[in-house]
Amino acid sequence: MAVRKWSVSIDEDLAERVEEHVGGRGLSGFVARAVEHELERDSLSRYLDDLDAEFGAVPTEMVEEFDRLWP
Repeated sequence: MAVRKWSVSIDEDLAERVEEHVGGRGLSGFVARAVEHELERDSLSRYLDDLDAEFGAVPTEMVEEFDRLWP
């Protein structure tokens, strides 16, 4: 598999938290999974927006009811 090397800048506090969390497991793999996760979340958000456009938004009362039921 081909890889591409990037140089990115992030807030110092966030960098420290990530390094503490990742430890010796590998920063590159962690960042790659985080980026993939965000891409999936963006895709899901677009899909939900498409469903709202096609069928209408979920009624607020229903959202509140399921929020109460969710542990």
